Amino acid sequence: METMNPSPIPLGLDYIFAVRRHQKRATRLRFAADVLIQHRGRKGQLPPVRSEHPMLRVAGPEDLDDLHAFEVRCFRDHPFRRDHVEWILGNDHALTLVQDGTDGFVAVMMLLFEGRSCRVLSIGVARNARRRGIATGLMQAAEALCRERKMGTVRLEVSTRNLAAIELYRGLGYRTDGVLYGYYSWGEDAYSMTKNLAPEPSPRISPRAEPSHSININR
Repeated sequence: METMNPSPIPLGLDYIFAVRRHQKRATRLRFAADVLIQHRGRKGQLPPVRSEHPMLRVAGPEDLDDLHAFEVRCFRDHPFRRDHVEWILGNDHALTLVQDGTDGFVAVMMLLFEGRSCRVLSIGVARNARRRGIATGLMQAAEALCRERKMGTVRLEVSTRNLAAIELYRGLGYRTDGVLYGYYSWGEDAYSMTKNLAPEPSPRISPRAEPSHSININR
């Protein structure tokens, strides 16, 4: 897990990523906070989108081997088992976002949707790409997606020893709501952290004012 960079790459909500929602057709949708979603179905594929920012896409079963290899590289001591990664990829209520790089994945984020809550199962950044604000951008993109899906909270678990990740999450507004003793199979405790997603405020426009056409959004 990375720490925040004083001058991070502006990845935040400018990410473009692919989300599979419809199985038989492909369409494109722009939603809140200017995040562009590409819907890719089994029978359709969108043309490439040009962007100055890295592309996030949804991982599929064909990415299983590469995802598990990333887990081993990123979390050397305690990676997810291959069968667990396979379970996440096959879960209709889960979503795995990946950022591709020239030498494999740059970043991976695994989400599980439970009712009106989203749980961050895993977030990892390649060791040679850390301290660039990538994890911050992933979290912000996930929150934007959750708001679009009308979800009320995002929650996660983090080792009590992972100080860099704890600092990152607290900086993004996550609060500790409990300690899970012996949470991990190797015996470490974890903090349970939650963030309530307040709905985006609707802009109040004076009848005489011109509407704004731009939004500045700088483990």
